[in-house]
Order: sequence, then C-alpha cells, then structure tokens
Amino acid sequence: MIPMPTVDLSTQTILLTIAVVLLIANTISTLAKGRRDWRELSGQTKREAETQAVKQRLQDLESWKTQVEHRLQQGNVRFDENSRDTTEILIVLRSIIRHMQTGNDHAKLQETDDKLYRYLVEKRGVNPSSLD
Repeated sequence: MIPMPTVDLSTQTILLTIAVVLLIANTISTLAKGRRDWRELSGQTKREAETQAVKQRLQDLESWKTQVEHRLQQGNVRFDENSRDTTEILIVLRSIIRHMQTGNDHAKLQETDDKLYRYLVEKRGVNPSSLD
C-alpha cells in the first residue's frame, strides 16, 4: 500500500489560497465590467440597437412585399377572368349585330343565345328565371 502524503493545512496557507481565488474572481469581474464599459463608450451597443432596428424594418418590408405580391396575383387572376368575360360578351354582341344587319342565320343566333344563357347561368350564377 502506498502511503498518503501529508498536507500542511495551516491557517496561513488556507487564507493565502482564498485570497488568490478572490483576486482572480475580482480580476475577471473587473475585466468584464471594463469590456462592457468599453462597448458603451465605443458605441457598439448603440450600433447593435440600430442594426437590430434596420433588420426589423427589413423584415417588415419583406412581409409587406409578400402581401403586395399576393394582392397583385389576385388582381391578375380577376383581370384575366374579366378579359375572358369581355371577349364572350363581344362575341355575343357581334352575333346579334350581324343578325340585325342580314336578318338571317337564325341557327347561328340560336346557338349564340344558348351559349350566352349557359354562360350567365353556369359561370355567373344568374337565376335562370330572371332571363325569361
């Protein structure tokens, strides 16, 4: 068996050890406080706050951009639908005008009337009884 070394734990040794530990802790605390004060003096804290504010504004703008793009897309869909509706109406009007000019081609006029009826009832949801 190996004998245990003896340690001299005199009061002076213990006090010296505690003093060294406290000195190291005080040095670390002073350095941390000095670093914090230096950041405040150099304006780093203010720049970080300004940077954060700019980042927040950028996020707000990106959110706004997304909303605007969505609304534009909805507008494009409505515009395309209205364009198709206008084309259908113009075709029907042209057919009516041609019939009024020539007074014939009743089959074509009946076909146009059926097409307009289906369009109004099926696509636009008009009550069929209101068309009679």
